[in-house]
Amino acid sequence: MSASSPAPLSRPRIVNAAFWCWLAAAILLIAGGLLTATVNLAGLPGVFRAIGVLTALVGIAMAILAGGTRRRDARFRRAAVALSLATVIIIGIIPVLGGVMHVLSMLGLLPLIAGTVCITRPGAADWFSEEAVG
Repeated sequence: MSASSPAPLSRPRIVNAAFWCWLAAAILLIAGGLLTATVNLAGLPGVFRAIGVLTALVGIAMAILAGGTRRRDARFRRAAVALSLATVIIIGIIPVLGGVMHVLSMLGLLPLIAGTVCITRPGAADWFSEEAVG
């Protein structure tokens, strides 16, 4: 690194907050999804198991995307925001349509929303846009 090149900027606190919110949401989604998959209900147990497994897979994907976002990869940031929004909509609709979601999955939506709001704040957006410039 030469003396004239700028020092890399440290990660903003808002990005760290988004990462930890998304990580908490991922843990809640995984736990809630696995618990939903193990529910033994009469009627359509295969559907409930599939919903639970998909919820757990979304939690795993969210954890992976959060890690990529923390490494300052704007592609992971965009994918994490899109997955968060889609998850909030779908998991929010499933109980309304008569599906079963574990309360942990529903609680996982709160840090998911918080992480998405944090990562789209101007301070975080500037940190990602400086990657393209520098």
